[in-house]
Amino acid sequence: MSNSPSPSTSKRKSHIVVETLGATTSETEEGLRKINNYLLKKEIGRGAFGTVHLGIDEITKKEYAIKEFSKSRLRKKEQMDQFRRSGPRRRLAGLGVNRQQAVKGTENPLDLVRGEIAILKKLDHPHVVRLFEVLDDPSGDSLYMVFEMMHKGVLMNIEADQVATPYSVDVARRYFKEMMLGIEYLHANDIVHRDIKPDNLLISKDDVLKIVDFGVSEMFVKGNDRLKKSAGSPAFMAPELCVARHGEVSGKAADIWSMGVTLYCLIYGKTPFMSSNIIELYEQIKEAPIEHGDDIDVNLRDLFERILDRNPETRITMKELRNHPWVTNDGTETMISEEDNCNIVSDVTDEEMKNAIKSIASLYVVMKAVSKFKRHSRSLSQQQTELHEKLQDLHV
Repeated sequence: MSNSPSPSTSKRKSHIVVETLGATTSETEEGLRKINNYLLKKEIGRGAFGTVHLGIDEITKKEYAIKEFSKSRLRKKEQMDQFRRSGPRRRLAGLGVNRQQAVKGTENPLDLVRGEIAILKKLDHPHVVRLFEVLDDPSGDSLYMVFEMMHKGVLMNIEADQVATPYSVDVARRYFKEMMLGIEYLHANDIVHRDIKPDNLLISKDDVLKIVDFGVSEMFVKGNDRLKKSAGSPAFMAPELCVARHGEVSGKAADIWSMGVTLYCLIYGKTPFMSSNIIELYEQIKEAPIEHGDDIDVNLRDLFERILDRNPETRITMKELRNHPWVTNDGTETMISEEDNCNIVSDVTDEEMKNAIKSIASLYVVMKAVSKFKRHSRSLSQQQTELHEKLQDLHV
């Protein structure tokens, strides 16, 4: 029997995400932008609220994916979200508070992405992308998040008007299982992703799938994954969310539906429901029959029927997915145990966060002093190298 790649079974501890409030933006002679020690080489992606760059740490020469946000656009989004919100009840998000509450009445620009930072700093898993640093240049409109680089890009490009090249069944199964492990880990850590789709599943240079983009994710109280508002990409949205005033629904069950739509994309190169009209698309998701090829494997057809069950109460669960014959390839492939995969991380304490921010601030003060006075015999580059090594220790 073959085994899937296994996460480390040692006790995981959440890592420090460095928050740098006084970052400096500059430009090289070649016209490339820099944010502190990161050189922005080229654009590799673009989203609704920001751009993703290939970034190079000029000291270590390591590559990162650096997500650049417009602070003014994020603030406008938060204002619109607050305007649309109704009712006194607020969900738990970020560091035990609502994301919008964190933004209101604060001058700290990092609060604009506080919810995503809070989620990512809590996680440490082979199938979840890692965030290292968040930087703000107070003199400009940009906010930067420094992620590990995923060299092979998105799992699949899904376009509304064309069919992508499907994966073989064996490759689709491997990627689906890696997605399963990542989502199972999130759910065990009281997080629902809410926007699972191929665009948010990236592949590393070692061909490992990792989950990204926690911008609409929510942390929930242990044992209660109920959500009241819809979020995510319409074509991947669960049918129970495609109803006006739908009330509370299970966030975990909604994530599992989105996993099913993603698997359909891997097998067929397209989503099961397609329409340029959002109302029509919602009606398809709620009622339209799901088409399959004539030669579909009986176990795969059964999995689609279970995972794309329109009733969230009877939809397949993560525990049942683990034992499904298509996932296990008729029992010939095993997975790491749920216990080992879902080893719960410990939270980063407020004291750890304060120490991290103090350390980063102190180090940059020293760097500026060295640059200004040049009293030491060693070169500035040597100073920066030593200081950067200390910064890297904060990432461990």
